[in-house]
Amino acid sequence: MSTGISDRLGRAVATVKRIVGMPNYAAYVAHLREHHPGCAIPSEREYFDLYLKTKYSTGGSRCC
Repeated sequence: MSTGISDRLGRAVATVKRIVGMPNYAAYVAHLREHHPGCAIPSEREYFDLYLKTKYSTGGSRCC
């Protein structure tokens, strides 16, 4: 598969994930590095568990 097609496919998959509410681990890591450089970066599995806990629990807070 050429690079152009794989890039477009990757962007399409990311768009579909955003539409259905799937978390974006890469964007989260970039956010942590930019806005919270002293924080530990969780594994992708830890991030997904945290995402589910925050999404479905009551009284959760948001970072930014």
